[in-house]
Amino acid sequence: MRMFAPLPDRPEFRVDGTPDDDAALIAWVEGATVEEWHESERTGVVTLSMRVKWWWRRTRRVLR
Repeated sequence: MRMFAPLPDRPEFRVDGTPDDDAALIAWVEGATVEEWHESERTGVVTLSMRVKWWWRRTRRVLR
């Protein structure tokens, strides 16, 4: 029996060296979704609200 439930936003991907795997891992580390990460990479814009949302997602994992 596990003490803690798995994190709900944990990325699920196979590590086979594709760019999608890298994007999923980088986005998860930053606290973003893959779609948010691709949008920030495409536009080069990261707003304050995005930073706050990403910070909260990272902090929530640590606080668990």
